[in-house]
Amino acid sequence: MGLIWDLIQQGQISDASGRTESLEKRVSRLEAEVRRTNETLIRLLKELETRFGEDLDRDGRIG
Repeated sequence: MGLIWDLIQQGQISDASGRTESLEKRVSRLEAEVRRTNETLIRLLKELETRFGEDLDRDGRIG
């Protein structure tokens, strides 16, 4: 009976490891997406400042 219980536990550990790996991949993908979004927003802000000649982010510079 102990062998069967060990196999069940090993299967559960394996399933949990698979979910964890999947979660880590999703978090990594989301972090990359947030980074790209932030980079895009910064580029957009610089373009808007250049286009309209205003310091929109109040950093003391235009563009």
